[in-house]
Amino acid sequence: MNSTQIRQKIHEYVDQADDRFLTLINAMIDADKDQDWWDDLHPNLQASINKAIAQSEREEGRPHAVVMSEIRAKYQK
Repeated sequence: MNSTQIRQKIHEYVDQADDRFLTLINAMIDADKDQDWWDDLHPNLQASINKAIAQSEREEGRPHAVVMSEIRAKYQK
């Protein structure tokens, strides 16, 4: 299905939609236009995430599987 066909299908569906569906679609459109969620994060949290990304890029982190194994061992007692 190409984009023109998808647009036509959506247009037909919206024309027949009930108020609940239209409200949901409108909320999705509004959310898409809103500011990026990253900008809503506290600056300290942004800094922490950026630090973790930099550590990961330098391969200083611990593999997810290792961390999960340790957590499972700790809490399965």
